[in-house]
Amino acid sequence: MSGHNTATEMAKIIIADDDPSMVSVLAEVLKGAHHEVFPSANAQKAFQLVRDKSPDLVLTDIEMPEGIPSGLQLLKDIKEFNRTIPVIVVTGQSTAQREIEALRSGAYDYIKKPFRVDEVLKRVDHALFQEKAAHALQENAQLKQQLREKFSFDNIIGKSALMEAVFRMIERVANTDSTVLIVGESGTGKELAAKALHFNSRRAAMPFVPINCGALPEQLLESELFGHRKGAFTGAVFDRNGLFQEADGGTIFLDEVSSMSTALQSKLLRVLQEKEVRRVGDNATTKVDVRVLAATNEPLEEKIKQGRFREDLFYRLNVITIPLPPLRDRRDDIPLIADAFLRRLSTKNNRQFCITSDAMRLLETHAWQGNVRELENVLERGAVLSENGSITPENLPASLLGFSAPQPVATADGNNSTRPAAPIFPDQLIPLDTFIADQERAYIQAVINKMGGSKEKAAQALGVSLATLYRKLKPAPSPSPSPTPMG
Repeated sequence: MSGHNTATEMAKIIIADDDPSMVSVLAEVLKGAHHEVFPSANAQKAFQLVRDKSPDLVLTDIEMPEGIPSGLQLLKDIKEFNRTIPVIVVTGQSTAQREIEALRSGAYDYIKKPFRVDEVLKRVDHALFQEKAAHALQENAQLKQQLREKFSFDNIIGKSALMEAVFRMIERVANTDSTVLIVGESGTGKELAAKALHFNSRRAAMPFVPINCGALPEQLLESELFGHRKGAFTGAVFDRNGLFQEADGGTIFLDEVSSMSTALQSKLLRVLQEKEVRRVGDNATTKVDVRVLAATNEPLEEKIKQGRFREDLFYRLNVITIPLPPLRDRRDDIPLIADAFLRRLSTKNNRQFCITSDAMRLLETHAWQGNVRELENVLERGAVLSENGSITPENLPASLLGFSAPQPVATADGNNSTRPAAPIFPDQLIPLDTFIADQERAYIQAVINKMGGSKEKAAQALGVSLATLYRKLKPAPSPSPSPTPMG
């Protein structure tokens, strides 16, 4: 009978009938079609199963013994609990009035006893297919609207020249099926770029399936990607499709692809070449139509030299490369990102947040090793610690304030203790801006010396443009008021 179940996948079906022979027949028919069946002898138990199992379909006899809720009451209870669950009513005492009452109460279909097996399977398949299609349409309409808002280019924030180049590249390649390799440090927004590629493509209505390849051990990652057959390994208690099959028609995003073992790289290469997957423990292959986006925060060319990444897979993945710049290379974008994040944070917490100009200057000069993700964490911390919603330098981590690490000092008992590094005092009192500019200029000159006198290398190490470096090296104009000697 398994050949009848072609329109739908395995479903969870509850059968409610006080006739044990009828329950047995229906269960055998549905199990033969590879469905998971939960039999029940009365409406009370059936409704408990509905609440516990979240079924895809319920088959219920409309007649039940006296003193027990009828199948009609079960139908009404189910529709009140979850109106999306389709219910097929089965009865041996069919009347037009009873049929109308059942349909008005929300029954999807009506089957009269005696029935033919193929007719039952046809009605079940039809109900499951229609329910799945209706659910998908509703979910898809809501999802597409959310995704248009969430993953528009407006949410990849930046107006710097580097980010404008990223936007142009995404626009050019989004609506193609080309494989894209997104490269960038951790926290630069690689998954957000992948989502922008998918949701601005003709595949936008189909699944976007992300997976972090570095988060799973090799055997589990292989099973997640390609699926497995029942019994393929310990714990494989049923057949399971992999993420490539889940993404069929859409896009799969392989984050941290560089962490894959070479053995798994070979299997991924076959998928890219043949457009088909083989589940673990299976001899047959399945064709898939999937666009592959991959991301890495490591230089794959270096891993190729080390023999840890296949060169042929690299060329398959590296059809188009989108490099995401680190935040320190686009400091002009920091105020834009901060403003956008604080607006989202204000909406989420129903409280207005802002940042003072002094605190913003600290953000603009920080190294941001963790990039945008680190910036958002710092802003959230600052917002939580702020007294009136205004983030000040005092609300920022010490690492942004330029504090030196505590220095060990010897105590009288011979043990080491720590104390903060002593602040540097100038010989005379000068305006704060002048002091900061002098210290900044001295630090820049020290970096230039460390770079062998190369201002270009110094600018790169400091994360600023060459023009900015030259501007900051210019001596500040002397203050108008006479300095006050420090007595």
